Amino acid sequence: MNTTTRIASIAAFLMPALLAACATPPKPRELEAYELLRKNSNLTEAAKKSPDLVAGAEKNADKAREEWESNDLDDSRRDAIMANIKLKTALALLDQEQLKTKIQTLSAEQAKAEEEATDLTEKLANEQEKLALLEKYVEARSQAETEKQRLSAEQKTAQAEHERLALQLASEQKIAAAQLALRTADTVDASKFAKAEYSAASDMLAKASAELKQSDYAGAQASAEVAKKNADKATELAKPLYEQAEQTTANKTRDEALARDASAITGADVRLERRGDLQRLVIAVPELFSKRKPDIATGHDGVISAIAELLKKYPTYPVQIIGYTDNRGKSSELLAISAARAQNVYSALAAKGVETKRLMASGLGGDDPRFDNKTAPGRAKNNRIEIVFLYH
Repeated sequence: MNTTTRIASIAAFLMPALLAACATPPKPRELEAYELLRKNSNLTEAAKKSPDLVAGAEKNADKAREEWESNDLDDSRRDAIMANIKLKTALALLDQEQLKTKIQTLSAEQAKAEEEATDLTEKLANEQEKLALLEKYVEARSQAETEKQRLSAEQKTAQAEHERLALQLASEQKIAAAQLALRTADTVDASKFAKAEYSAASDMLAKASAELKQSDYAGAQASAEVAKKNADKATELAKPLYEQAEQTTANKTRDEALARDASAITGADVRLERRGDLQRLVIAVPELFSKRKPDIATGHDGVISAIAELLKKYPTYPVQIIGYTDNRGKSSELLAISAARAQNVYSALAAKGVETKRLMASGLGGDDPRFDNKTAPGRAKNNRIEIVFLYH
């Protein structure tokens, strides 16, 4: 082999090694980490906050790139590490400043928050405290929602009960109107002079009362309306016949005697009213009850006894016992209180021997005030019982 050939062979053998030695080595991980860190969205703000650190980090990074490209990997790693440290420091300082700004709004924990901004461990503890508070808030929300659902269910139940009571009261009022119409028919002896209509009214009234007990409010109202129509018809038919049979002079004398005896009752106000052809002698007894209570207060037995004696002295008159209240409260509650008051007076009179089949008790709540409800004395007088004698 000649010299030229040998030189060519050696060159061919050494060329790959020389090319490998001159190739750029893989980029150091530290330099890649720095370049990844530069993509942080807060870098611009960090540069404003710590320009020297960011500039120094870039300078170290540029140097690390040059050293990498020069295949000086150890120095490249060292400068890349310094670049990372400076840039991380700048970002950490920015984070610290932002955290301090947030902490300033929490005046009660300002000192602790400033401490937490400089200490990552305390920051973690603060985050854990926030998490615990959040858990408590979520728990409180859950409890509040449960309570809300409970209250909603109770409200629906109360609303349903309110509607039921409203229907019941409406039914009772229609029945009371039918009872009044039937008692009015009694004043003209309709059971004798209009027997069929009176009997039909009585039967439908009994049916309405039975339907009310069974909570069939629609049926009770319908039956009560029919009963009232029949009772009104009985009154219309019986009145001419009754007037012919009745001795007008005797009736007038009796009515005048009733008015005189009623006026003699102590603690009662007496007035005469005419509603169409119907005469009403009204005995108003105020302040029989304590506050909102339906029971008769103590110390009124005398006036109750006097009224009982008057009722027994004049046994032929149909009599209404009507309870009233002032206007303070819900209308449904006032109706219930007034009806209970009338029923208690009804029971008290029955206990004193008054024949109950001629009595009818009802309540009108705050309707038909006789005095000014804006004053305490007026309200006291409006909380009254009226004993009403009916006659033509």
